[in-house]
Amino acid sequence: MKPLFQTIGLGRLYSAVQNWLSELRSQAITLTLALIVVMTVLAVSVVFFAYRQVSQTLAESRDQELANVGAERVSEQMESLLRALLVLVDQPEMQTGDAAIQDLVIRERGRELLIDFTDRDGGIIVLDEQGIVKVTRPFRPDLINQDFSQEPYFHAVTESGSFTFSDIIQEPGTGQNVVVIAVPIIRPVNNEFVGAIAVRFYIDFQRLGQEVQKLKVGEQGVAYLVDRNGRLIYHPIDSLIGLDFSQREAVKQLQAGNREGAITSQAENGSSIVEGYAVVPITGWGLVIGEPWSQAVSPALTSLTPVAIILIIGLIVVASMVSLGVQRVTDPIQNLVTQTRQVAAGDYDAQVSLSRIKEIKELGTAFNEMVQQIGKYRAGIRQYVADITNSQEEERKRIARDLHDDTVQTLIAIGQRIELIKGFADNPVEVRSRLSDLRTMVTTAIASVRQFSRDLRPLTLEDLGLAAAMQYLTNQLEQNDGIEVTLEIQGEVADIPSDMEIAIYRILQEALNNVRKHAHATKVSVLARFTPRQIRLSIRDNGRGFDVPDDITDFTSNGNFGLMGLQERAQLFGGSIKIKSYPNQGTIMEMTVPRQPTLPQIKPATTPPANNATEPTASMMVDKMP
Repeated sequence: MKPLFQTIGLGRLYSAVQNWLSELRSQAITLTLALIVVMTVLAVSVVFFAYRQVSQTLAESRDQELANVGAERVSEQMESLLRALLVLVDQPEMQTGDAAIQDLVIRERGRELLIDFTDRDGGIIVLDEQGIVKVTRPFRPDLINQDFSQEPYFHAVTESGSFTFSDIIQEPGTGQNVVVIAVPIIRPVNNEFVGAIAVRFYIDFQRLGQEVQKLKVGEQGVAYLVDRNGRLIYHPIDSLIGLDFSQREAVKQLQAGNREGAITSQAENGSSIVEGYAVVPITGWGLVIGEPWSQAVSPALTSLTPVAIILIIGLIVVASMVSLGVQRVTDPIQNLVTQTRQVAAGDYDAQVSLSRIKEIKELGTAFNEMVQQIGKYRAGIRQYVADITNSQEEERKRIARDLHDDTVQTLIAIGQRIELIKGFADNPVEVRSRLSDLRTMVTTAIASVRQFSRDLRPLTLEDLGLAAAMQYLTNQLEQNDGIEVTLEIQGEVADIPSDMEIAIYRILQEALNNVRKHAHATKVSVLARFTPRQIRLSIRDNGRGFDVPDDITDFTSNGNFGLMGLQERAQLFGGSIKIKSYPNQGTIMEMTVPRQPTLPQIKPATTPPANNATEPTASMMVDKMP
């Protein structure tokens, strides 16, 4: 990714963005906003789908209710026509079967029916008992004497003796699509069928759609009327009149016998539509009211706009609050980083200001204590190094003085005795006496040199091993100072690195020296446990004990460098020293080092100031005995 940005000249921008994203504040803001956005999207999605479901249910309920209302209105219109026809057929004149009288009755008593009909509409016809057209109003000479006996509505009234509402049929002769309301004419005296009167509506004229036109759902909603076969009796789009809509889901529900309901389905163009449907009473037709799904849920989409704006504002506010909150965390951390660099440069007086945040405050307090500890430790180290240096110089002076006062003087005396022996060459007895004295002097010089060697290098350790060397040290303390010493060694002592053996030997030697010089003890027990994983050395005395300070550097401030030296030797092999003591209750010193030590790796510092910062602090564990 970075080479691509560099190629297009945006390398600096990429580095800046990457650097910004690596900051704690940026990551906190990004993570918080990401979580908020995810939760917001999930919440909005749940709310939207829930609202969408509710909108769908409400839209279906509304469309179903409108369909019921529309079906009632169409039914009332049809019932009004039907009542007018029933009034006509109840007239005795209509039951005579005379076409002229029937025409007169229609013109005089059916004026209300005829008012709404024009030459473009179907009008009223009267059929005789054979199904022959005898009367037409408005007058239609082309239909007079036409045989309509095969029309399904004529068969229906003939067989049932009751009114009927037809589906869409083709009118004989003209071929036009019509819907017919037919009522039988029956003489009540003998219940004789004498013909039928029928009101015909040309569906292209759309007269039956007057009530349906008043039903509209929104700007894109439609309402249409279908017959029992699913063909359109009325539709707002004229070109669709008469088409078969039986494949529509709402029409299928009507044909399946459902009298009312609502359904959401797919239109032919793939869009979703919500449709309510109801059966028109009396007629058996069906009324369907539908609207596009987008119109049904448009209120939900519209209401989401202010919600989205509020959410965006809320995200900005949350981001600002998170930024301020994170800044309260990052500023102390940044200050801590600055102070850490000062400490790395050798400034051990650096202190961080404490934050009000509990965790950051604890971190700052721990840092300040660490810096103070490092400062005290380094001061103790400097004192310790100075003491070691002075001790080395004093030891050199002592060795030089002892060599000069003892060994050198002895050698000079030996040389002089040898010169004197030359003068007694003729006296063998005197020569033997002088040689005997000379041998004594040489033996004394050899013992002195050996003592120097033992002081400088533990020959017992090299010759006999660690266990024997430890026994030698305890024996020396018991023989020279009269202190009862017991030594117990557990485990396998072999296969210990030579430098670790020397360190253990020196630690035991220094610990026993401290007992001899300071403890005023009468008994000392030494327990050395050599396990496969670690080595533990415990020295317990019954001396006067002391108050153990909380910090190792307090030993050096009092001029006691021995314990610090013990700790330094143990740390070289990844170990530690633990001291437990209490006044008048003796002292326990325990050393623990791993059997296979991981010696510290010394790496060259990249910058000179870092040398001071990489030095570890002391890890001596100091406890007070209960």
